[in-house]
Amino acid sequence: MPPRSQGTLNLFEEMNVGEALDPKTRALILVAINSTTRAPLSTRFWVRQAFKAGASKEEIESASLLAWCQGVSSAEMSIPIIVEEAEKR
Repeated sequence: MPPRSQGTLNLFEEMNVGEALDPKTRALILVAINSTTRAPLSTRFWVRQAFKAGASKEEIESASLLAWCQGVSSAEMSIPIIVEEAEKR
């Protein structure tokens, strides 16, 4: 992993004050957030993290579609990424 990427992950860990959110919850929230950004690399990263943390395909899809339900139309981009990553498992 490139040093800059590792630095970003370290920042995310520091922002989880007192480990209030477990890894699965954090990854699902970040899937939802990144589903709104039209940033496929970032979305794919957090989809993978969610799978690693034990989230099901259905949980990841639900998190992704929360943004869509709120009127953010770019969330549909994440569903093909989720399907592709689920098929790799």
